[in-house]
This record gives sequence, C-alpha cells and structure tokens, in this order.
Amino acid sequence: MPLQFFLTKDPALLAQYCELRNRVYRRHYPHLAEDFGHEEATDHLSAIVVGWEDRVVAGGRITTSWPEKPQLMPMEEAGFRLAALPAFRLDREPYAEFSRVAVDPHYAHGRRAGSGLIQEMAYAAARMGVDLVFSICPAPQVRWNAMNSRICRVRFRTFPEITVATPFQIPMTLCAYTGLIEAYRRFLPLSA
Repeated sequence: MPLQFFLTKDPALLAQYCELRNRVYRRHYPHLAEDFGHEEATDHLSAIVVGWEDRVVAGGRITTSWPEKPQLMPMEEAGFRLAALPAFRLDREPYAEFSRVAVDPHYAHGRRAGSGLIQEMAYAAARMGVDLVFSICPAPQVRWNAMNSRICRVRFRTFPEITVATPFQIPMTLCAYTGLIEAYRRFLPLSA
C-alpha cells in the first residue's frame, strides 16, 4: 500500500506516532528526557496527522486556538506569548501550531514523507477553518518549511528576531504559514 497521510484518533496509531517522535527527537537531541515525545496532555487537545505505509512512518500535531476558546500553543509553555505579534489579530481569528513533527529516518530521504505530512497537516488545518499556522524549528528546517510552503502554495514568514525558549538547547526560529484556506480552496475542494 502506498504512503498515505490522514488525521487519526486510533489509539494504536497514536501510540506508534508517539514512539516514533520519541525515537526521532531523542536521536537529534540526546539530552532530552528519556520519555520526551511520549504521550503528552497537549496531544489530547490537538489533531494528529500520521503518515502510514504498513506502519506509522511520520506524524505531526495540530494544536488550535479559537477566539471563543483560547488555547496556549505548545511553544508558549515556557512563557513566550504569540500575542506579541499584534499584526496577526490572534484575538479575532483562529490559529494553530504544527508541533512534534517526526519522520522515520528511513523515509526522510527525498522529502516525500516530510512534504506529504506537512501538506496533509496544512489541508487539515484549512478544513478546520484555520488560515494561520505557526511552528518553531532550527535553521535547516526553516529552509524545508519554506520549500513546503511553496508546495502547499501558501505564504511563509519567519521571525528570527523573536526568541522562543525550548528544551532543545539550540536556537529555534518562529515561522508562520498563512493563506491556507485560500490555497486549498483554489487547488483542492474543502468539502471532502
């Protein structure tokens, strides 16, 4: 069966996703706690997208905040606040964060799994009515996110001047994808 990407609430698939992100994050950031990436409270407040090819080979989390039901984003856990970006009107529009994105190293070559995952996450966010998504990532992933934004046909912006505290012990850049709803109305029907 070819690689497929989809939202899931299936406990077995979620367990595979958590195990994968633990392996991937601990491989890249060995100083993290041994249980980093295992199931977190934020997982239950988020939508999870997985990449499946006989097993979970990629996954990511979409955490959403709505004006009528504000939700802190994972990147805000250490005190940083996205409200510091007044240009986005976060008190009036829904927004989300893509976080805990992980791709099995055997599927990372060629970016097929990573790009497909981000496309499905962007499409899922647009179907939820979210037009703006933030993420934080180290420098190499900023370039990949910029490429992904072109593939998804959405706008991409970075905020290198903003510092976001993380447990990763390396500089992270705040990024934003915008125009998701317009992009997916234009290229894919949202009524699926």
